[in-house]
Amino acid sequence: MSTPPSVHVDVTGSIPLDGEHHIATWAFPPQDAADGPVPLLFCLPGGSYTKAYWHLEVPGRPGYSFAEHLAAQGMLVIAVDHIGVGESSGHPRAAELTPDVVAAVNAAALTKLRARAADGSLLPGLPPLPIGPVVGVGHSMGAMLAIFQQSLHESFDTVVSLGYGTSGPIVTFGDDTPVGAPTFESIMGPARSGAFDTPFQADRTMPALREHFYADDVPEDVIAADDLTSTTLPGVTGPLSIVPFIATDHAGRIRCPVFVGFGDRDSTPCHRDETRPFYSSRDVTLYVLPKSAHCHNSAGTRHLLWDRLAGWIRSLPG
Repeated sequence: MSTPPSVHVDVTGSIPLDGEHHIATWAFPPQDAADGPVPLLFCLPGGSYTKAYWHLEVPGRPGYSFAEHLAAQGMLVIAVDHIGVGESSGHPRAAELTPDVVAAVNAAALTKLRARAADGSLLPGLPPLPIGPVVGVGHSMGAMLAIFQQSLHESFDTVVSLGYGTSGPIVTFGDDTPVGAPTFESIMGPARSGAFDTPFQADRTMPALREHFYADDVPEDVIAADDLTSTTLPGVTGPLSIVPFIATDHAGRIRCPVFVGFGDRDSTPCHRDETRPFYSSRDVTLYVLPKSAHCHNSAGTRHLLWDRLAGWIRSLPG
């Protein structure tokens, strides 16, 4: 196993935060890119995950890397560590890392990454690429952030929202017991007093999270490899991502094409309802991955989603 090429982006001075900050990414160049525009996939992980969610390496088990799979189909894939996550810079005040701020940081990073891809300075040996379309791909919390980013900055030509509920984000685990839903103030009140300033890392070994994240047929060594990617949450953005309807208004402002994807056991009680909040878009696609729970990239059926998504991206106009 080898570490993918790293690209760090200095966003100091171009984001709504004091201090020096950088965003760490992995870049997966397109393999055998055809003539014409190259899709750029800007991939945002969910809570407790780094950019490694998009490039899961399991000893003895190839084929778990979303990024390599899409790069092999002629796309430039950039996997992101949010600010406060993984190899990106941290920030001492959790209350200042709200979804709109984290989305602004990601927007600033994407602007620079896209320019570097276009002028040939993204990776050594990678020539200038004609970029298009730019696809915001988010999973779970990352999908919420993609929705915020598109609503506030119009960074993308299309948005892919995976495993995130904007109209019914109430999670149930096997026994039909719903997870208690926090409110914005129930999180921000303690955060303003510094309650979340010590970075928090979710315990993925909890039985409820295990059942929510993985379908029954996911091998134990795959889960063990996935556990190694566990990381801290980006300030209050992690806990705020499970506040019901926090991104619904933002979803309604999105006019570009939208791909909504879920596992058949995932974060909403009714997947079909999740197309409704994107009412300003005239092109909304829903796909439900069979035999998958919330973490689609570890599912035995993952390639069905990846290939469906690749075909959908190639079908986009212009």
